[in-house]
Amino acid sequence: MLSAATGGRSRAGPTVRGWAVVGWAVVGLTVLAAGCGGGTGTSATAPSIEVVTGLFPLAQAVEQIGGSKVTVVDVVPAGSDPRSYQLTASQVAAVGRAAVVLEAGRAFQPSLAAAAATAPRVVDLETALGTSDPYVWLDPDDMQRAVSSIAAAMEAANPPAAGQYRSGARAFSDEVASTGIDYESTLSTCPRRLIVTPNGAFADLARLYGLTDQVVGTAATPDAAAVAAAAGGIQAAGLSTVFSEPFVPTGTIAAVAAAAHVKVRVLDPLTGPPPAGWPRQADYVRLMEANLGTLNAALGCPDAGTGS
Repeated sequence: MLSAATGGRSRAGPTVRGWAVVGWAVVGLTVLAAGCGGGTGTSATAPSIEVVTGLFPLAQAVEQIGGSKVTVVDVVPAGSDPRSYQLTASQVAAVGRAAVVLEAGRAFQPSLAAAAATAPRVVDLETALGTSDPYVWLDPDDMQRAVSSIAAAMEAANPPAAGQYRSGARAFSDEVASTGIDYESTLSTCPRRLIVTPNGAFADLARLYGLTDQVVGTAATPDAAAVAAAAGGIQAAGLSTVFSEPFVPTGTIAAVAAAAHVKVRVLDPLTGPPPAGWPRQADYVRLMEANLGTLNAALGCPDAGTGS
């Protein structure tokens, strides 16, 4: 079955800001404040806690929030689909003894959710944020709220490190917000407003920036009539690209691309790294910006050059 998500959400604030400049400025101010003993502060003897997750973007958030006062464990190895990965016995034990366990949603990673049943503190971001979309990190607005929830749970688990967690959350949240502004200022200029994807991972992101996400499904043997209908819509919209995703069967998206005579590019929902790991220096913000570049080229935005 084919489905679409359309519309947009309003966003307050300016339309242009350099995320890197603002992010590093906030980090610098945070370090200065810590050196001057401002804010709530962090005790020099504050312990470091262990936080467990099975998703790369959430592990990144924990690292940025916690600094030297956290050890983050991503239990899903590179190249494995975090949604279907089955934890080993030793990983189940690690989840059970972690100070905090982070989940995007209980149904999203059933093996992790089952292991977390005995953990002392579990943050289910779908519940915490009141959303039905587990891909909260793809929506910069939701990711900022997720950062606040994660930092609060870490502070509750380790009060002596509250100053670190609060300052780390502020700095990282600013980077996320600025990345969102990059998305808005870029995608608002695109003449094409349709993206075609195999599942609904990017549905909320599409709505946030006024795009339509046409979801064509992941069936290995796609329905011929549905493929023809999707191809007709792609041609009518003047698209040159449809998107596949890592860890998702490509049968339907490949059939649609062939019928519409368009390219297939990868749009990565960033759940976890490929088998060889991410490129050197890659992190959550840079990978979000890379996704923006992919969308930029496919939608024919003014600065996309000839890559569309």
